Amino acid sequence: MMIENPTHTKVEIAAFQQKKEGAGCCGDAYVTIETASYFLCALADGLGSGAPAHRSALIAMEVVREYHGHRIETILEQCNRALFQERGVVMTILKADFDAGEIIYGNIGNVETYLFSEDRGLKRPMPAPGYLSGRSCNYRIQKYPIEQGSHFVMHSDGITMSKSERETMKHSTSPWESIQYFSEKAQQQNDDTTVVIGHII
Repeated sequence: MMIENPTHTKVEIAAFQQKKEGAGCCGDAYVTIETASYFLCALADGLGSGAPAHRSALIAMEVVREYHGHRIETILEQCNRALFQERGVVMTILKADFDAGEIIYGNIGNVETYLFSEDRGLKRPMPAPGYLSGRSCNYRIQKYPIEQGSHFVMHSDGITMSKSERETMKHSTSPWESIQYFSEKAQQQNDDTTVVIGHII
């Protein structure tokens, strides 16, 4: 089990990760990157579990680190190419473009994302079917305005979020307190799990 609190200037982040019991490593991986003009968070869930899933997820995150300045479609395509003949991943990327005042969502597969704001409540982008493994696939790209109190929850399929939990998260002011809650919930289930929570400051 691992709880982290990466340091950024414009987005407050807290993250939790655990590996499946009996597995040598977690099959998920995530990365957060901040520049003067944008913040980017990516989460990859390797197919299956154990070392092959872990390797695929790490390959995807290395590609994100290399191409984070490019369009999200380009990042996903480069990840797809890098994962040829690998186990493969499902993946979501969120990019808060401070200059444009928008949040860009890019996805393929069941990494869930919830976007919250003070005025408009909850937005839940719908994941696109499929996964990255070198084959041709269609990504889902959506854009949302950065609003007052914008924050997000992104998680792999090792955990679910109930309607009442989503309602509670609307009013969350601390990603650290929220991640503590989800870390306790995840320990009740035996699966690779990653949760990343971010509040735009």
